[in-house]
Amino acid sequence: MLKSLREPLVGDIELYKVIDPSRSTGSFSAVAGSVGYIPPEYAYTMRVTMAGNVYSFGVILLELLTGKDAVTNGTELVKWVLRNSAKKDHILDFHVSRTSQAVRNQMLAILKVALACVSSSPEARPKMKSVLRMILNAR
Repeated sequence: MLKSLREPLVGDIELYKVIDPSRSTGSFSAVAGSVGYIPPEYAYTMRVTMAGNVYSFGVILLELLTGKDAVTNGTELVKWVLRNSAKKDHILDFHVSRTSQAVRNQMLAILKVALACVSSSPEARPKMKSVLRMILNAR
């Protein structure tokens, strides 16, 4: 996902290998990524993983569902969503909440997928193949 032709918002280790092949181990000495998209475990492992990519994808889903940025006024979207998870209709973008019940139900199903993707435990996050299946089943 690109902000501009030269500024990626989210990428994975494979993309990073193309950009800088000398760092193909998946380990970085400096923070790589954008605040709000970086999984919590990155702070102590400094390793880019597939589970981390799933986390970043979950953040993107949350952005689409809420209409909010990954970080707003210093508050991470994931933390805001988790604090408000009991009020699921409150989490959804106002425009979504004014649509049909069928659309709201689909959005709530995708919200469940997003919440699984942003689990604080990397091991608890689904694989992307499972994420795809869950999204397709939400239709």
